[in-house]
Amino acid sequence: MNNYLIRKKFVSNSLTILTFIVFVFLISHIFLGERSVWKIFSLNSQISLANKQFKKLINNKKNIMSEINLLRDNNLDSDYITEISYDLLGLIQSDQIVVDIK
Repeated sequence: MNNYLIRKKFVSNSLTILTFIVFVFLISHIFLGERSVWKIFSLNSQISLANKQFKKLINNKKNIMSEINLLRDNNLDSDYITEISYDLLGLIQSDQIVVDIK
């Protein structure tokens, strides 16, 4: 009878320990695994940053496309060409005054 109780306690304790180990294993995978809660939050933040960069690139593309459209032959704007020549080439007109501040 005494051996029966010892075996019963051993099996019961073994099941408790095994259940605890499985529980710890599952909890660790929920919080620290490859598909964990923390990983989801970090991926969401990376997606947010990538979306911001994407929107910035789209705006940059729109600005460049508008500049390209202003420089096409059928839509040539003389004011825009003179502005480009002032900025890039440093050209000035004869009636303009240049002040060089050092």
